Amino acid sequence: MLPAVFPLRTALSAWLDRQRRLPPDARRYLWGAALMGLGYGATWVHLNLFYKAAGLDEHGIGTLLAVTSIGGTLVALPAAALVERRPTGRVLSLAALGFTLALLAQVLVPDLPAPGLHVPLWTLASLAFGVLFTVHHVAAAPFFMRVAPEDMRADLFGLAQAVETAATLFAALLVGWLAKGFGAWTGSELRGLQVGLAVAALTTLPAFFVLRRIESVPAPGPNRGWLAPLKIEDKGLLFRLVFPGAIVGLGAGLTIPFLNLYFRDRFGLDPADIGVVFAVGQVLTTFAFLSGPIVARRLGTVAAIVGTELLSIPFFLTLAFSNTLPLALLAFWMRSALMQMNQPISSAFALELVPERQMAAVNSVRHVAWNVSWAVSTQVGGLWIAQAGHTPPMLATVVLYVVASTSFWAFFGGGRGRGRARPPEEEIDTGA
Repeated sequence: MLPAVFPLRTALSAWLDRQRRLPPDARRYLWGAALMGLGYGATWVHLNLFYKAAGLDEHGIGTLLAVTSIGGTLVALPAAALVERRPTGRVLSLAALGFTLALLAQVLVPDLPAPGLHVPLWTLASLAFGVLFTVHHVAAAPFFMRVAPEDMRADLFGLAQAVETAATLFAALLVGWLAKGFGAWTGSELRGLQVGLAVAALTTLPAFFVLRRIESVPAPGPNRGWLAPLKIEDKGLLFRLVFPGAIVGLGAGLTIPFLNLYFRDRFGLDPADIGVVFAVGQVLTTFAFLSGPIVARRLGTVAAIVGTELLSIPFFLTLAFSNTLPLALLAFWMRSALMQMNQPISSAFALELVPERQMAAVNSVRHVAWNVSWAVSTQVGGLWIAQAGHTPPMLATVVLYVVASTSFWAFFGGGRGRGRARPPEEEIDTGA
């Protein structure tokens, strides 16, 4: 018993020591990310309910969600050029302020055509959501690589995602409580949701002032023009970094957006029960984000990424075939935790393999590939589930996860690419 306890205590002590050594700019980002997470949690759980209460049908809601995805895809590469040329704190703070205003506009202003544009305000606000969240995440990754020591980068990625996830869970519960209370008081579900979402938006507002204090700026260099950051120097490496993630996105899109429907259809759970199931999942996801870098240090980065993906497959198979609720719940929670565990380490790994001036562009391309894969497979998954149920798409997801894992190992396994392969800037051939 004791030999097992002491390594765990040592690992925990080392992890806490690394968190204490985080630079001030990293701490400012984490506070801002927590505040942004409050707004994200509110939109993730309750914005669709607000749309429904306001009179939109599922087709209209789906259109707004699609507009959000389009905004994120269109802005990803331009955002890479922006974050290379502008101070990180300014970019992040303006994104936070824009999100606050967009959410307030949606919940407090009637859905009327914008003057001169003839486009509903909610559509513009949905587009803004996609743009602003993408700018936020594209700016964050190179910032982490710049401010954190090499041995703390994966920890910072994991801690940032854990903070946002915990804030999302808190916001989901808070807005739900406010919406229920004010809805009962006013006799209107719509008014209750407006109050809850408006409070969430205002709670996000201080992120503007916190993120504004970040002092880190991009490294000085020659003025290469706005398009220079988008010119990828090593396209072969870019393909190896993007392809496995895009395949994971294809697999995930077939099933992950529909897991709430899975529990409703197969086990008859109501929305309140499903909310509890997903809340527990968020708690486990938070711990997974934090533990991923620890696992990577013990096993190696590539082994941790591939291993967590492959270990999730038996749980996905359990979801596909189980008709027992406790077993399905355990499989759902374990699958989610394992897949989320490798996100921070895979993000840090990818950016450590490219020069600093390429980080934003590579991060943007990875973001675009994931979004496009997800959007395509979500459409296929919805139709497939309607025709054949949940099991066939889940089996297809398993196959795609195996393809992604084996391709990643083929590209970076065998001792190559343990997250320390990025060459010095002056040794890189910058020829087109």
